[in-house]
Amino acid sequence: MVENILGGLLLFPFIILIVLVALAKKLGISPSRRFGWAVDWTTSFLSVAVIILIHAIWDEWLGFYVMGVVCVLAIIFSVIERLRVKEFRTTLVLRKTWRVYFLLLTCCYILLIIFGITWQIIQYVN
Repeated sequence: MVENILGGLLLFPFIILIVLVALAKKLGISPSRRFGWAVDWTTSFLSVAVIILIHAIWDEWLGFYVMGVVCVLAIIFSVIERLRVKEFRTTLVLRKTWRVYFLLLTCCYILLIIFGITWQIIQYVN
């Protein structure tokens, strides 16, 4: 039973996002920071879900590449931040990186779900 719940949460990380937004409301986090806080915690679950979906579709573990994207994003945002402002703020760069990573993972997740369903339909018809 616990394994099924954990598997469902890993496969559908947006359930975690909704629960965390509701939890943030109960904890009294301000409305302007509520969604950002939930996104920050959901990103790690979303990365695991994308890795699992890639493995389910192509039967290969490409987690190294999925995690490597966050490193490349951090380097890009660090260079941009260093060129733009005189004082380098690490927390700001990491927050931007993590939030853009969330957006990329969300797009990948949706595309992988659509591609996986389409692929299974094509395989079933053949």
